Amino acid sequence: PKPYPPKDDSHVRNDTKIHMLLSAFRDPRCGQTVANSFLRARHPERIYVGIVQQNLPDKDKFDCISVYCALMQREGYTSCPYLENLEIVRVDAKESKGPIWARAIGAVMVKPDHDFCMQVDAHVDFMEHYDVALMKMWAMTENEYGVLSTYVGNVKQDLSKKGHVLIGHPYYEIPFICKTIIGGYGVVRNDQATGAYCLPRPHLSFTWAAGWSFAKCHFERNVPNDPFLEGMFDGEEFSRMIRLWTHGYDVYTPHRPVVFHDYTHGRVWQQGRESTWNGNPPGLSYALERYWSLVDKPGAQKVELGAYGLGAQRSIDQYIDFAGIDPRTSKFLNNDKCGKLKYISFKEDLTKIHATMPTYPTNLPGNLSKAHLEPPPNIEDKYVSYAHEMITIEKDQEPPISHERQKEEFGSPPKALWSDLTRKVSEERTKRRQRKQHIQHQSSDHSNIKNENSTGIKGHGDTVTLTEIILAVILTCGVFYVGKELYYTLMETKKDD
Repeated sequence: PKPYPPKDDSHVRNDTKIHMLLSAFRDPRCGQTVANSFLRARHPERIYVGIVQQNLPDKDKFDCISVYCALMQREGYTSCPYLENLEIVRVDAKESKGPIWARAIGAVMVKPDHDFCMQVDAHVDFMEHYDVALMKMWAMTENEYGVLSTYVGNVKQDLSKKGHVLIGHPYYEIPFICKTIIGGYGVVRNDQATGAYCLPRPHLSFTWAAGWSFAKCHFERNVPNDPFLEGMFDGEEFSRMIRLWTHGYDVYTPHRPVVFHDYTHGRVWQQGRESTWNGNPPGLSYALERYWSLVDKPGAQKVELGAYGLGAQRSIDQYIDFAGIDPRTSKFLNNDKCGKLKYISFKEDLTKIHATMPTYPTNLPGNLSKAHLEPPPNIEDKYVSYAHEMITIEKDQEPPISHERQKEEFGSPPKALWSDLTRKVSEERTKRRQRKQHIQHQSSDHSNIKNENSTGIKGHGDTVTLTEIILAVILTCGVFYVGKELYYTLMETKKDD
């Protein structure tokens, strides 16, 4: 069996909208990540970012949008660009309830016309022209329900300042999550990534990574983050994996690194910030009840999960056969599944393609703002430098295999999903341009005719018809005849006087 192929040509169009879901916990690097998303894109105008910012107003004298604007000024922009593409929910960090809770808030900023969605952490950078690379890589899955996801590389050693990939040459090594372990509270979590080499295309996987995920936005609408999983860290990735897989989505490890993470800790500004949401929040026990209900643990209390439950396209038993993992007991059953997975077919539900985002189930924490409708908050300048430090640690060197050669060796989707569609879109664009020029020409001609009518003068090169000549002669003769009769009548009147 084969996956259901892409339904449209959005992955080859330059105006396809990519929405980035970004949640930041007391992290000024959020602004640099937003800047990177535009600066590294081939078509930055199509990038949209929804930010969930969790700050302590009395201590964190920075703001993601303000830092972004200051960094773009450093790049030479006289005004803050792409503000119309930014939205932000500002939340008091005292109210924060963990990473899943924060990511769930971001869903409210995914719009109906957003085509692709990418979830990332608040401190990442991207390969040059990552937007085109991701579209191409997604098409290489040949799967409308394909999700690209894995753990990501390190900006400090894996990416150059020009956005060129330094890691893994000449074998194109990529982080590959090949095993799960039992984490806190007995839930399933991903094990550390190993390395995969020389993958010719994205590779089917049984794990999903929260730090980077790229798919059609109907994935976010059908499998949104569960806002009730408060305080959970372990279990975040596996719970969403089992949900997305039963909804008919498939995760693929990308065959090339595209996103890179700043793993540096211990900076002055990080002290006292990075773990202040940790602990045992009041909602954790209920979150665990939801998790165990989701994975159908024997004897677990059943909880109504609503929009955050399993799908109907595949079953948990099928996942056990597919992945060699039993979520009911958290046991990893089969070490030989890694790299040998086979696609599991299902009956497609086309309504998922056009699904709408579920309504956020409670009052939205914080305030949702559109960046271009309000002035950025004032900040302390030092936080701009703190944010910029993330990319100053990137290397100046170039990779042993040039960036251009890497693009050549990237590979391509089947012709029907890439080159043929690209040619068709290019032809359509040419036809639209020609039609537009034709309409403009007709409009110009119509304007000339109006001018002629107002002046009574034919334009240069216009042709006068025989009918127009005859009418003009008759009109002229009539005027002379009437004039003559009036003259003789006037003379006769004077004689009588």
